[in-house]
Amino acid sequence: MNVTLPLAERYVRFREEVFGGLEETPLLTWGGAMPELQLQSLWFGGAFGTEFTGEDGERVRIRDFGEWNAGAGPDFTGCSVLINDELHAGDIELDPDARDWERHHHGANPEFNKVVLHVFVTAPGETRAFTRTVEHRQVVQVRLQPGMLEQGFSPTSKVAPARLGRCSLPLSQMSAAAVRSLIEAAAQHRLERKARRLHRCVAVHGREQAVYQGLAETLGYKHNQRPFVLLAQRLPVRRMLAQEPMMREALLFGVSAFLEHAPFDALDDIARAYLRDLWQHWWKCRASYERWFLRGMELNWSLKAVRPGNHPQRRLGALAAVLSQWSKIMSPLKQADAWNLKKWEGVLGRLSHEFWDTHYTLGARATAKPISLIGATRVNEMLANVVYPLLVPEKPALWAEFKELPALLDNLKVRRAVLRLFGESERAKDYQKKLHHQQGLVQVYEDFCLEDDSACADCPFPERLAQWG
Repeated sequence: MNVTLPLAERYVRFREEVFGGLEETPLLTWGGAMPELQLQSLWFGGAFGTEFTGEDGERVRIRDFGEWNAGAGPDFTGCSVLINDELHAGDIELDPDARDWERHHHGANPEFNKVVLHVFVTAPGETRAFTRTVEHRQVVQVRLQPGMLEQGFSPTSKVAPARLGRCSLPLSQMSAAAVRSLIEAAAQHRLERKARRLHRCVAVHGREQAVYQGLAETLGYKHNQRPFVLLAQRLPVRRMLAQEPMMREALLFGVSAFLEHAPFDALDDIARAYLRDLWQHWWKCRASYERWFLRGMELNWSLKAVRPGNHPQRRLGALAAVLSQWSKIMSPLKQADAWNLKKWEGVLGRLSHEFWDTHYTLGARATAKPISLIGATRVNEMLANVVYPLLVPEKPALWAEFKELPALLDNLKVRRAVLRLFGESERAKDYQKKLHHQQGLVQVYEDFCLEDDSACADCPFPERLAQWG
């Protein structure tokens, strides 16, 4: 991935000067607070990298992360791992604790005989926990460390006080051109971070899967991004495209566990017919995915304070519609020179689904008029989080096109950033008109406001702003 955005480089140097060269810390909570499912998702997505050192000094390189296993046995099957330059084909087991191998009786289970790598996070203090199969074969162990995580794999949950910050004064004294360049530089840096994340997924799982996973994550909106990523990882695009359309939808709603408690009695005739069709397909493969849908609640769907149009069931319907037009959606993204903004926006805007055009959930009655499956604001988010992070590193000239995209929807973090940096001044409106304005403001807010623990009193950012101007 060749990224050549000069303002981003200047922004990184400036930030390092402000904090005296402090390194970025991963935005993830480490240790027992990280759910096992999230840990597995990050591993499978390549967030920890592909090259490791085993507990006994082995050189370990993942050639193929395989498939996420829906049945009994190891977490990931069909993997390819280089150990000391020798290729091993088999499975990978990932546990929070090295001792889980014996706690869960994997060492006495023949289904784990093909495991070639045991990955874990924590281990007992003084006593080494070895990993052995029922055949008494020792399995190579890799311990994950927080420093392995690539930046930008999870948004921070911290917030800064919603009030005017000390930086507002020096910002008000800077020229408009200087402020715009700071915001643009922060936006370039933000795009580069997203690009590193996305291109790492491309390297691990291929371009189409990386795009599919990114689009699915964006459809999850704020509160359901992780469940959508998990579904896209467990039901990869290649497997989904090999199915007939109704089977794709049955897999999406079945593995997500939404079919298990669907209210048949409360539905209208249209909904009952759709749900019956889903079940007629789902029952054929339900047993194969039992491990996942019976643990469906671990996806942790957030349904509180969700607008009807953003309900995750409706977003799954939109993802099914995306798959139905996959060739048209993916074709302009296969290489940067094939990109056509208007054409791509048109394909997304015209997506349609016989049921989801007029329903918010599986249990809702039909609406009087059709509702857009993917609106302009959601397309904007896809452009910011998937399309341009994918293409700009390959064709930096596309940054100029990204700069012209309008800001269609703000959010709480943008509003907090604007309040901290500019207050309620009229000038603040000049820096919220474009999508890249919002991206840059949020990056500044995260890099400086959220890194300060002194409630603004001792933050070095305000005094250093003169260096930028």
